[in-house]
Amino acid sequence: MFNNKVSKAVRLAIAFGAASTAALASTAVSAEENTETEEVERIQVTGSKIKRIAATAPTPVVVIGRVELEDAGVSNVNDFLSEMPSAEVGLSPENSNNFIYANGLNTTDLRGLGSSRTLVLVNGRRFIGGSAGDNAVDLNNIATSMIERIEISTGGASAVYGADAVAGVVNIITRTSFDGLEIDAATTRPFEGGGEQTFASLVFGKEFDGGGFIFNYDFADQKQMAKRDKSWWYDNPVSSVPNPNNTGGDDGIPARIPYEGKKHYALYDESSEFFLGGDHWTFDENRNLRPFDNGDGYIPSDPTSSLYRYYAGEYKDGIEEGADEFFRTPLTRHTFNIAGNYEINENHTLSFDTVYSLSEAFGQSTPVFWRSLNIRKDNAFVKDDLRQLMEENEVESITMRRLANDFGPRKYNQERSTFRTSVGLDGFINDNWSYSTYFQHGRLQQDTSWFGEVITENFENALDAVMLNGNIVCANRNDEGEVVGAISGCTPINVMGAPGQHSQDTIDYITTVATAQHGGTQTSFGATVTGDLFELPAGPVGSAFSFEWRRDSAYEEPGTGIRKGLIFGNSGLAYSGSLNVKEYSTEIILPLVVDHEWAQELNLELAYRYMDYSSTGGDSAYKVGLTYQLNDDIRFRATMAESVRAPNIEELYSAAGTQFYGTRFDQCAADTIQNTDEKYRANVIKNCAAAGIPEGWRPSQEWTDGGSIEGKLGGNNTLQNEVSSDVVFGFVYTPAAIEGFDITVDYWSFEIENAIENYNYRELAENCYRADSLDNPFCGFITRGDNFEVVDFFQTSLNAAEEKKSGVDIESVYDFETSIGEFGVKLTATYVENYEINQTGNPIDLLVNTGEQDHMRWRARLNTSYEYGDFRAVLVTNYRHSAVNDRNGWNIEQHDYNDIPSYTTFDLSMNYRVLENVDLRFGIQNMFDRTPPRHPLAFEDTNWYDPIGRRATFGVNIKL
Repeated sequence: MFNNKVSKAVRLAIAFGAASTAALASTAVSAEENTETEEVERIQVTGSKIKRIAATAPTPVVVIGRVELEDAGVSNVNDFLSEMPSAEVGLSPENSNNFIYANGLNTTDLRGLGSSRTLVLVNGRRFIGGSAGDNAVDLNNIATSMIERIEISTGGASAVYGADAVAGVVNIITRTSFDGLEIDAATTRPFEGGGEQTFASLVFGKEFDGGGFIFNYDFADQKQMAKRDKSWWYDNPVSSVPNPNNTGGDDGIPARIPYEGKKHYALYDESSEFFLGGDHWTFDENRNLRPFDNGDGYIPSDPTSSLYRYYAGEYKDGIEEGADEFFRTPLTRHTFNIAGNYEINENHTLSFDTVYSLSEAFGQSTPVFWRSLNIRKDNAFVKDDLRQLMEENEVESITMRRLANDFGPRKYNQERSTFRTSVGLDGFINDNWSYSTYFQHGRLQQDTSWFGEVITENFENALDAVMLNGNIVCANRNDEGEVVGAISGCTPINVMGAPGQHSQDTIDYITTVATAQHGGTQTSFGATVTGDLFELPAGPVGSAFSFEWRRDSAYEEPGTGIRKGLIFGNSGLAYSGSLNVKEYSTEIILPLVVDHEWAQELNLELAYRYMDYSSTGGDSAYKVGLTYQLNDDIRFRATMAESVRAPNIEELYSAAGTQFYGTRFDQCAADTIQNTDEKYRANVIKNCAAAGIPEGWRPSQEWTDGGSIEGKLGGNNTLQNEVSSDVVFGFVYTPAAIEGFDITVDYWSFEIENAIENYNYRELAENCYRADSLDNPFCGFITRGDNFEVVDFFQTSLNAAEEKKSGVDIESVYDFETSIGEFGVKLTATYVENYEINQTGNPIDLLVNTGEQDHMRWRARLNTSYEYGDFRAVLVTNYRHSAVNDRNGWNIEQHDYNDIPSYTTFDLSMNYRVLENVDLRFGIQNMFDRTPPRHPLAFEDTNWYDPIGRRATFGVNIKL
């Protein structure tokens, strides 16, 4: 009889997608061991707030235990989640270097629908967002050594947990008590280049009659990793260049072709460069004029291309490819936790948990660069050779470009501190009803400092150096340009030559450390009562009723230089915003059939939530679920739901700040119209004409060669909630004939309407002029000057998009024992059946992106384990299916490298218990040193491919 109960408990866990999770099984078994006549203890899992007896959720729940995290050897839970086939990386140190306020953040992204659509809970409760105004949780704040397990639920979660749970819920369950002392230390060392990691943790706790407590400290440090640290990248990088053989948009010849090898950008130089008299010039180490050295010359290029024609081959003069570019931003974090529980009496328990996290990261970009340094002939630093050249060409000034480390690299240093405390009271009202209440408060503060920045006005003053009364001074000129004196306090600068020759007075006058402060708070209260309403022939009707109140606030306070627009490339205004929400929810589970010849169980589950937002008003979400247990071997489940995501504070209220779009593009330029997809061309011609732009118009060469387009980025307080229709159905098969084996298969579908998307400059321009008329949501965010050239844009979010995504999840576990040890195999896979996005809602704009690199068909993770005595080994295989870059608009006219190959890595970890309380572990990640595919569109992609390479992990765990 006992074995049957164990089997039943394990099947219960399997039905939740957690066959290997001992927690559920042990709960049920321990309850039944006490007495055969008592009820099995009710349990609660992510996906529902109803505590159930031998019931299973209609939505899949995947459980990741401590053992799996330990086997992976990760110091941050996001490193593990990113390898789950159902999840993707939102932000991470590998992809956040160029996000000024996001360096070092770690966020997860279920289904690839966006981190803002994934709700991360800690012990079933919300956690303050990792960035001011954003709800996405920074997983740096979750101490790995405190995690007991992770439960991932998808489909219908919004009705249970509220907004943001469109794609699902990641519920991180932490340890609530501990008895003893545990010390853990580990280091990870790549075989080549930077990116080293160090991790250490301390866990101390005490359990006593009626309660216990636990204290934890985690320390993690990962080093910066530059692109040029890796020989596979530096020795022979892969990119693309314009095709010199291309003759137009309908010749069947690709406009771009792959390019392998080092190259440099010859339009900038650290010694400054300029064109004059048909020649290209720069300066030698003595600041004397010399011809610009292109080595073997320019890379062949499409003659209609502007900036690309200045790319040259092996490095000579100019800016070397990969300079100041990084695969990983450095991150150091400290996390402190204290938690405890106390049994007031046998019916009521008080619990608390507090976390304080401090992290520091920095991003790094190119030094300050100038594309229009105006040097007059009367400049005091102009030598005779340059003055003579200017006289020969009859010019009074030249325009130079410069990208140099004059004032050090521009580093964006981020210091984040997060505090969150939660108090809960749980207990029984009577034999049938129980309750759970909590109050929590969280606070985030983020201080950002920009080093190597320049006060633009001071630099321009210092640049105009003249000789006056025998001294070199900063010129004070009248309206006619005549020197009438010197600017007080200004120290001149000479930019004609290599950096490193400026006086400290000059550096102090020109440079500054720009600053900005961000922060926010989250305060919430919640109460849930759960119990049986009444009895049906098939069993009791379970229910849960909840009320939650939450207030979120955020602010941004840029330093004076940024607010006044005095800093090179940075300007922004202060803002503060807040929103609050009251939520009421109900869950009901109706047992329809039990112990029938055609059904062991048939249950109907209903959930409804009403949300009242101060920002967007009232809205609701619902879920209808069905579970059908046919027999001991097979169970079916299905859910239909409607989910909601409310716009966050940043999307609503953030103030306008400087934003750059990297590539010059104008949808109304004649050559752009010629290369526009035929289905849009007529609308583009019509709308450009309606905007007053002449036929055949082209922007000036000065505009085309002007580098990044400068605009603004900010919030939109007219945003409304987005709504998702969700469907999930599948089955769980646990054949009695194969002990230790199970398989679950689930189909899932999300259809998001009124979707909130952020539109960059190019998307705004294309959507504006490709629409049926200029009366559309996009045109108002682009500003043109008198000569029709774009002079400004405003990047923001709009409720204009639609998204659909569907696929299948497969999870299978097989554990078996032999005379030589225990073996285990766990396969987790996700297949994307369809992904569609429509950025405007107009039928003509529908894109089917299924099978593209960001939505590849298959992702799979195979975990194979072997255990014998005190030894355990695990081999993990991660697979990414082959993909294409563009399934919709691509044709051979664009390029000939649309196909991207598959990608597989292998990780091996071993653990050996050398003493009763001492475990040693060793691992090799990316065993075969698999680098990203040598493909122009994948070679530098750190979301899908591993740039770190082969690395070894060593660790020790001591329990006292």
